[in-house]
Amino acid sequence: MKVPEGKTITLTVVSHQLKDTKMRWAANIVFPGGAEEGDDLPVTVENGDCEKVADGVFEFAGQAIKITDGEGSLAYADFIKGKHETAIWLKRPGMDPVPGSLTFA
Repeated sequence: MKVPEGKTITLTVVSHQLKDTKMRWAANIVFPGGAEEGDDLPVTVENGDCEKVADGVFEFAGQAIKITDGEGSLAYADFIKGKHETAIWLKRPGMDPVPGSLTFA
């Protein structure tokens, strides 16, 4: 699998809706143009107040992605390997884990 040159694809994953906006989150997984199996994909995560998640683990595509200052990365090959895995979670220290799902804008 290879992303077409000049075309960036972004998957957006959001948490289930919660009253406390600090508990909500949104993650973007970016597939830059020309990316292929040997590349790393940038991952960004913000809470429901549009603040970077300082520390956490984003579980996506069967991987536990370490998030620091709102950023992490996912190997494209790991995405391909785990693309059928449906569990999506954000786990942050001192907070309950919050599930999420893919969204379409």
